[in-house]
Amino acid sequence: MDNFSEQLVVKTRTASDTAKALGIIAAMAVVAAACVFFVIQQGLTILLVVAVGVVIGGVWLLRGIGVEYEYIVTNKELDIDKIVGKRKRTRMITVDLSQAIDFYGYSEKDGEYDTTVYATNGLETDAYCLIVQHSDYGRVNIIFNPNECTKEAISREFPNTLRVRMKKDAK
Repeated sequence: MDNFSEQLVVKTRTASDTAKALGIIAAMAVVAAACVFFVIQQGLTILLVVAVGVVIGGVWLLRGIGVEYEYIVTNKELDIDKIVGKRKRTRMITVDLSQAIDFYGYSEKDGEYDTTVYATNGLETDAYCLIVQHSDYGRVNIIFNPNECTKEAISREFPNTLRVRMKKDAK
């Protein structure tokens, strides 16, 4: 029987994201106003095209601030994609869940990892860590926010020793 789960997680906006948006809006307004001012003063109508281009470019940049993560479990693989501005999708990592070493609620637990992948919504309260041995990246620590359906789909593909240990820890 196939094992499939999809989940989309929206990263919460930070103060940095808001500052970037305000900076883009301010720059867009100043440049567009300057172009319109020079059109009125000097009659340089070509600057209207520049003003429209600046507004279009600013809107394009503003749409690129939002970030989402998609977790896709297909049989024994977990794919994590990063979606920027709902227009650009990048595969962050694909892991074989049968190579999982540990799965636990997020904590500041130190460990020896070759790579760490952050694919969270920005809130650490419901985040989880998945430790996997990867053929290209070595020991990988994935920090993400799976819902119950995704956690169940992931845990179905764990090695038996990890599933037994997780049941023991739950008791």
